[in-house]
Amino acid sequence: MLKSLLPSAAAALALAVMPTAASAHTKLVGSTPAANSTVSKVTSVSLKFNEKVIASTVKTELVMTGMPGMANHAPMKIPFTSAMGTDGKSMTLALKRALTPGTYKVKWSAAGADTHRMGSEFSFTVK
Repeated sequence: MLKSLLPSAAAALALAVMPTAASAHTKLVGSTPAANSTVSKVTSVSLKFNEKVIASTVKTELVMTGMPGMANHAPMKIPFTSAMGTDGKSMTLALKRALTPGTYKVKWSAAGADTHRMGSEFSFTVK
């Protein structure tokens, strides 16, 4: 009976000691402004990822989703230029002008070493 369990135990051990980097996915681990924060004078948005991302896979969008005094404000895309950080784990969205008061949403997607595209979004408010 012990001989029949040996192959299964060896397979389980092999899986347990395999490197886990291949199963990691790109995640946003920080941003400035931070998610759900209220800030003033925003001239850029910074994104920080958990791993190096493949620059050609990064897509970002900044949208104004609400403006004080306007009940039915249609989403409005905000223009910016983007640049990857030298560490390959960060990106800066440089705005053409400071954001006006309102609510904003940042959407992003990117792939890391495993080439699996991941993405998410977060919001913040400018007062």
